[in-house]
Parts: sequence; structure tokens; C-alpha cells
Amino acid sequence: MQTTSNLILEFEKLFRQKLQLNNCRLKKKRQENNYEIITPAKDIFLMYWSDFPEIILIYQPIGIRTKQTIVYERAIRDHINFCVSSVQDKPNSSLITLEKEQN
Repeated sequence: MQTTSNLILEFEKLFRQKLQLNNCRLKKKRQENNYEIITPAKDIFLMYWSDFPEIILIYQPIGIRTKQTIVYERAIRDHINFCVSSVQDKPNSSLITLEKEQN
């Protein structure tokens, strides 16, 4: 059975790969489970969680929010959902299923 930390590592690896498809960068912040996502349009999103896989994504209003920002936000949210589902659907990821059943 995998631990939550292993699932997070798998999620991060897969998520980085997905972000590369949109030419976005993922920077890990000093605080645990905090990340910064930077789009080619220089939009910045903060992603974090206190209880994986409940991930929070916040847009950092640095410049003007454009239609392109919305496109990137949608793509990032889709990537997060895909990666969480992929990690949870693996046969060895029964830990998250157990945690959900206990709540």
C-alpha cells in the first residue's frame, strides 16, 4: 500500500509533465505542499493543499486578467483533476480510498 507522500510525489511528477504541454512552469515554494504555477503569459497561480487530494488553486492578480488567463486556469484545473484521478486509480493507491471511507 502506498503512503500519501508517495502519492503526492507521483501527482507532482505527472502534473509537471501535463503543465509542460501548456509551456507552464511549476515552482515548489518553501512551505510544504505549496506551489507556484507560471504561465507563458506571466500569469501566476498558487496551488496548495492541507489534506491531499483536496487541492486549492488561486489566481494571483499581478496584471490584468485576460481571456488567455481563463484558458490557462481551465487547463490547469483539468490537469489537476486528471492527475489526482490517475494517482487515485492506480491499484496501489488504496490509501486515499480508505481515508475517504473513514471520513
